Amino acid sequence: MPVVVKTTTAFVGPRYIRRDKVDILIEGERIVRIDANLPLPAGCEIIDGSDFFATPGFINGHFHPSQQLNRGLAVDVNHAEQMDLLHATDRIKQPEDKYWLGLIAILEGLKAGTTSFYSVGSEIQSQIRAYKALGIRAACSMIPKDIDATDKSADLKPVTWNTADRLRFAEEQFNENHSDLVRVHFGVCNVRFASDQLIKGMVALAEKYDVGFHMHAAEGDEYVNAVIKRTGDRYIEHLYKLGVLSARVSLAHVTKVVPAEIRYLAETDTSVVHCPRANAFLAVGTCPVKELLEAGVNVALGSDAATNNNSNEVRMEALAAHNIIASKYERADIVDYLTLFQMLTANGARAMGLAEDLGTLEVGKKADLVLWCKNDMPFIPGHNYIADLIFTDSCRAHTVIVNGQKVLENYRAVLLDEAELIKKAREISARYHSVFEERVKRHLAFVTESTPEHGS
Repeated sequence: MPVVVKTTTAFVGPRYIRRDKVDILIEGERIVRIDANLPLPAGCEIIDGSDFFATPGFINGHFHPSQQLNRGLAVDVNHAEQMDLLHATDRIKQPEDKYWLGLIAILEGLKAGTTSFYSVGSEIQSQIRAYKALGIRAACSMIPKDIDATDKSADLKPVTWNTADRLRFAEEQFNENHSDLVRVHFGVCNVRFASDQLIKGMVALAEKYDVGFHMHAAEGDEYVNAVIKRTGDRYIEHLYKLGVLSARVSLAHVTKVVPAEIRYLAETDTSVVHCPRANAFLAVGTCPVKELLEAGVNVALGSDAATNNNSNEVRMEALAAHNIIASKYERADIVDYLTLFQMLTANGARAMGLAEDLGTLEVGKKADLVLWCKNDMPFIPGHNYIADLIFTDSCRAHTVIVNGQKVLENYRAVLLDEAELIKKAREISARYHSVFEERVKRHLAFVTESTPEHGS
């Protein structure tokens, strides 16, 4: 059934030009017309857009939904301690735990206008199931390790896999689960924990199936120094020498790079996903966004994980990026608000390898769009709605359309019962907390001393 958003305000094209009192006609999964006073197709659904403005959906370029399980367990800790928490709890997370709590994490992002997620984890089956249940667009990438690069005790060691087995399993996941809406991409955790063989093998699979490759990169001095010790090269330098950097590759964090490495990224058209709040939370350094943009590097935004951000909302990463850059250079105009909005939308689409289909409201592109209510307090008086979305707290999406289908309406999920989801998630959280207290907590002296309330 065609859908017409009638008489709305829309921010159209790559420069997000404001157009008032226009109609947006959606047929199937694509936008087919944007203009005033469009004739209504027979049998179409009409959405009265007079009290709304429409934007492209936001794209979260780096996201760990299964880490919702550890949200708030460790705060005010360093990167190494956060990794200890992650590795210690990997062994107690069940697929159903990841599925139900992953739904919570994804829904939090959806309600703040995110329509696409570049989603990663040690396994992706539960993620794929969650995105399909919500009708959300995603690229899911397994990020395995095949090197034991720590001297931690067995309880804190990361899980490692046989290289050939992981490559074979990753290809199986693609063949079983890849679709237009929920894609399967390839990746590794990082250079510290992934061998050259695993990295090159995953990149080869991405090339074979013409999809993306994603990994963490240059995230703090400890990881960079570990890579230098193992390979003799700096982090990005090593990837460049391996010949794996390209336009299909996106790298998360990138806080510790030298000018030569920025040139490598620009030369190869590799994307960087900036995670400012997670970087600050873990004190792993600051991504050189100004220098990357000046070099022509595509920079997108990611929320990372609820363990090291306490938020799954990528929208507020734009404000964090602005504030960090403005404070560093003592100038507020280094990265303007439209560039930040582009990082949330078109740049994220490019990092996912979907620039032709996503990131802007244009005829022929996928119908992934958000309707924001002009009557919500963050948008009053409404002088500059795009600036409001970047700089204002508490913005919530009223209606979200993904691939031409409504997935959020009147601030509520369309395809699932939110009350039932919350009930199930709280039951799982209670059980997970009990297992954590019994089996894991004793290994982590830094864990927050609190017992959450769990409802029935």
